[in-house]
Amino acid sequence: MISSRRRFCALLSLGVLFAGCAQQEPAKDPAAPAASPTAASGEAIAALKIGLITPGKINDKGWSQLASDSVEKIKGEIPGTETVPAIEDPGQAGVASAARDLAKKGCNLIFFHASEYDDAAASVAKEFPKAFFVVVGGRTTAANLTPIQFKAGEATYLAGMLAGGMTKTGKVACVGGSEIPIVKEAFASFEKGVKAAKADAEVKIVFTGSGDDIAKAKQQSQALLDGGVDVLHHNANAAGQGVAQAVTDKADAMFIGANAPQDDLATPKNLGSFLVDAQAAYLLAAKAIKDGKATGAFSYGLKEKVVGLHYNDKFAGKVPDELKAKITAAEADLIAGKVAP
Repeated sequence: MISSRRRFCALLSLGVLFAGCAQQEPAKDPAAPAASPTAASGEAIAALKIGLITPGKINDKGWSQLASDSVEKIKGEIPGTETVPAIEDPGQAGVASAARDLAKKGCNLIFFHASEYDDAAASVAKEFPKAFFVVVGGRTTAANLTPIQFKAGEATYLAGMLAGGMTKTGKVACVGGSEIPIVKEAFASFEKGVKAAKADAEVKIVFTGSGDDIAKAKQQSQALLDGGVDVLHHNANAAGQGVAQAVTDKADAMFIGANAPQDDLATPKNLGSFLVDAQAAYLLAAKAIKDGKATGAFSYGLKEKVVGLHYNDKFAGKVPDELKAKITAAEADLIAGKVAP
């Protein structure tokens, strides 16, 4: 089990999927840079120049910062790699334009750190056949377009078991930012985990509509806590800080973080966090692309130690050894395919 990242860490080993297709001859775009040969043509890239687009600020201590840290990891591990400043939160309508700007600056590898950027990436990839586009949580594949997918549900299932085993009121809640499929799926797995530990537990799920609205996240969290919830889990990017603030202010409340070891949020009421090792996933992707081997499918989860559950040593209480043993057994069952997250 993964213990002590950044928002997933060995990324989040939530599962990474690289899918490539046979090379086709796309139309040449006169605006596309005359870059070095790329993995899009099955050839190695002499040197990577990486661009990054994130849905939030790279100092959010969560999801977007994971991406920034991951790109820096690549730069440190692969000699000759160059990076350009990340484009932070361009808005859904601005993603395609941001990607074009990065490609025109000569970036031959562009990461889109959000599943909702899939359509924009697919569109721009056709315009710049000499660049390679990678969408975290994406579904679309092409000669120069590859998704990375994490089996985050395996980790959130374990986090749910932790919540279900620790709740005293039998009421647990999840607070999300944007209501997107990847987060909804992670919450669904969390709920399964809660009920695996406490069958009659009640799980409430709410969304703020934004990964940056800390005040709204705090307000919604306070309402949940006032309604009897005593364990709050978030997957809300920077807005998760508002969830932590609400937990800090409420007696007997507990907190579970997301994507990275968020031990410093809601301390000492923080039970732990589910992890996504984005750095490991990004590095695997970059190496495959640089070597011209970005074909086939790669899916990483608990088995590959890319996702996992982290217990917070700063938690003031104690997680019973019996509960930890149940979670460890569930982890083995998930890896063996005996349990579906």
